[in-house]
Amino acid sequence: MQSGVRAALEATLSGKFSLGKSRLETLACLLIAMVSGRTVNLTHAACHLPGEALHASRYRRLQRFFQHVRLDQDVVARLVIGMLNLNRPVLLALDRTNWRIGSKDINILVLAVVTRRFRVPLMWTLLTHQGNSNTEQRIALMKRYLALFSAASIQKVSACRSQRFRVAKVA
Repeated sequence: MQSGVRAALEATLSGKFSLGKSRLETLACLLIAMVSGRTVNLTHAACHLPGEALHASRYRRLQRFFQHVRLDQDVVARLVIGMLNLNRPVLLALDRTNWRIGSKDINILVLAVVTRRFRVPLMWTLLTHQGNSNTEQRIALMKRYLALFSAASIQKVSACRSQRFRVAKVA
């Protein structure tokens, strides 16, 4: 069953990304692992990869993928919207997240599509400073979205700031 899903996913992805067979297979397996494991944590996702290889080898395979492959965010955003089959105006969430990788802080402004059950990041901007994003950065991210999708594709945009949830209706 899972090999059929993987083959269909690889066929879909091959038309979008110019990746070699091995990288394409890794991407498909990674996507299936993230959905199956309900996590983006590579250590946990590696448990869901097929094959007899040791966990450490599967984890290293995922690390190498991200070390060597850069996916075009615009292509990914269109693919996500297409795969979610969202033919109606969507609710978008604009929020900042901060991760710590070792001793390094990673500050990211994310625009995600909100579905009934989960949020899917569509595009993001790495912030070069600590703290909140500024208005120009938020506008730039929304302009990137609008360059790919029409304003009519947006039902509402929500943005979280200082524990208050704000929802703006797009005219």
